Amino acid sequence: MQITTTTIAGIGILWLGTLAGAYYLGDRHTPGKDGHGASGSVLTTGLSGGVDPGHNGGERLKSGTREAAAKALTVKQILAKMKATMRGGSMQNPSSMMKVMGLMDKIRPEDLQAALAEAEAMTDPQQKMLLTMCLLAKWAETDGPTAMKYAEEHSASGPLGQMAKMSVASAWAEKDAEAVWQWYKGQGDKDSGGMFGHNMALVSLFSNIAGNDPDLAFKRLEEIDAPARQMALAGMFQAALFDDDKRQQILMKVDALPDESERKQARQMMLSQWAMLAPEQAVEWVKKQPWEEQRDLRESMGMMLMMNDPKKGASLVMDGVPDDEKPREYSRVISQWAAMDANAAGTWLNEQPQGPQLDEARQSFVSATSQNDPANAMTWAGTITNPDLRFSATMTAYQEWKKKDLAAADQALASSGLDEAQVQAVKAGQTAPDKATAEP
Repeated sequence: MQITTTTIAGIGILWLGTLAGAYYLGDRHTPGKDGHGASGSVLTTGLSGGVDPGHNGGERLKSGTREAAAKALTVKQILAKMKATMRGGSMQNPSSMMKVMGLMDKIRPEDLQAALAEAEAMTDPQQKMLLTMCLLAKWAETDGPTAMKYAEEHSASGPLGQMAKMSVASAWAEKDAEAVWQWYKGQGDKDSGGMFGHNMALVSLFSNIAGNDPDLAFKRLEEIDAPARQMALAGMFQAALFDDDKRQQILMKVDALPDESERKQARQMMLSQWAMLAPEQAVEWVKKQPWEEQRDLRESMGMMLMMNDPKKGASLVMDGVPDDEKPREYSRVISQWAAMDANAAGTWLNEQPQGPQLDEARQSFVSATSQNDPANAMTWAGTITNPDLRFSATMTAYQEWKKKDLAAADQALASSGLDEAQVQAVKAGQTAPDKATAEP
């Protein structure tokens, strides 16, 4: 089962942008922060209590200030703690990610450039990318133009540099989406090629625009050329992830897009995002669409559902499929499922109405399981009714099995039901012999 490149790009960009900027984009609404969303300095937090004038309050204030200053971490110490937290695959853990963001909050605005210099000197590319993005996002909250200038002048070329600019655009757009739009338009053809061009900024930019004014977002969309439009649409759907009314607004406008291919891609992208958060609602929406439009939507939705609930995803894909399309769809489902859980996939396949329509699925099952369990794969190959597919699947299983146990593989092949010419062809790794020439 396949998912479109634009969907993969959109979801990947959404995750990366959120990882780098979510903490700071939402931070401005947290009580105790200043008007720009930046936290108070470490020194200020140590002085929250009142001062009693009758008890040498001035001296206590000075003492408290010195005490807080002594406890404040240096930029190098903060980044060292971040690096320690980020070791290995720990950033896949939300708790570790939030620890890093908490440490980020200890960096004062006046120390941002020094922190960026430290981050740029890191040798681990993942740590360097994440910290650079976070630092630039924090800077962009209070001074987007300067932060973007720094990103353009100091960040490395290629994906890392573009990710840095995207993090700036994400935080900057929260404060001034129009300024980011003007910056984007001013980029012209610079760095616009491929997934990692400046078009990445459109996700966060259009998320902010659509969050406030969907009509304006679609007006801006008319000024963008493909494939950048898919990035912008991904951002619009991001703005509607938790807002049913806004999602319906955006979908109505998507349905009015003149290009059929773009409408289809946009709907698939929206569905892929929606399925991760509210699968039941997304399924109901799919079932209400005209049947001729459901096929691609079901495939996109099925891909997402099968990651967490393969049986539910398979049911959605297969529901209502015309008989002549069932072999292909069964094969897609099993190819995806068997790679994740061969036992569950095999059980489900055995529960389906048996017949030739499952032959392609059985062949897919053999392909997915031969390397880890060639004996079982050989058994499955024998259940295929189509002679050509059975020969091909048997060869796949045998070639893997003989690497582990040649004698057992030869014994199973001899009792596989293939004729002698076919057996010899499988052993030699050759194509199936022509029956007319094989028969005496």
